[in-house]
Amino acid sequence: MSKIYTSIQKAIEKSRQSQSVVPPTAKPRAQHQESSSETRQAETSGSGILRLFQTAQTDKQVMEENRVVSEIDDESAIAAYKIMRTRVLQRMRSNNWRTLLVTSASPGEGKTLTASNLALSISRDVNQSVLLVDLDLKRSRVAEYFGFDVEIKTGIGEYLNGTAEIEDIVYNPSDLQRISIIPNRGAIENSSDLLSGPRMKQLLAWIQQQSNRTIVIFDMPPVLVGDDVLAFCPEVDAVLLVVAQGQTERASLEKAMSLLAETNVLGVVLNKCGESSGENAYGYY
Repeated sequence: MSKIYTSIQKAIEKSRQSQSVVPPTAKPRAQHQESSSETRQAETSGSGILRLFQTAQTDKQVMEENRVVSEIDDESAIAAYKIMRTRVLQRMRSNNWRTLLVTSASPGEGKTLTASNLALSISRDVNQSVLLVDLDLKRSRVAEYFGFDVEIKTGIGEYLNGTAEIEDIVYNPSDLQRISIIPNRGAIENSSDLLSGPRMKQLLAWIQQQSNRTIVIFDMPPVLVGDDVLAFCPEVDAVLLVVAQGQTERASLEKAMSLLAETNVLGVVLNKCGESSGENAYGYY
């Protein structure tokens, strides 16, 4: 058993003991405002699937190069993400959670790929829809991973700065079902201030108005590179931490878990696990 695995187990146990199961943070619910028939708006069908505002064309070759699961033939990787999806959904449903923050201890550990592939795996459940939000406002890569970054005219940065509205920033990958994406177009200054600001509160209120069958995944920066994650944690139900086999240092993992001690850490993903096949194989704890 590897040292990183042992460290993960100890860190999780320590975090759980200190949490005593922190209750999900209450979210504000904004009063629904009627919009004109000329304004695009999200609606929820009887099956609870989020209908989307606009479409963006994915690039299958780019997705394959980035190892996005919908375009790869690695059965072991696909099966692994399905297992993670099932365990994540079971835990979230049992606690009535809908929002999940995905982060890592340090850069380059695979958090964006994990968030993207988890979102895609959840979208394959016909009873679920998923909204993937790129909140890594310093180094955004979600749109790049799906290959439609060149099509993006507005993203969450423009929304937070007040130059775009919600209907302008929600995109539907044209060849994928039950998944919508809010991308970001570039680095944003004062990101933690914006994440705590009134525009973000309005977006979170809109998210709360969507069906309870819609899971929301926020891809965020590594927890040790700034205060964005800590500023935003009170707004989400749970956190998923990604670490990399042979890359994440034990001290970094322990510090990250310490910083997240007052949140609901849903689990830890061990990415690039050498014991499994596939370049980005992982273990989930």
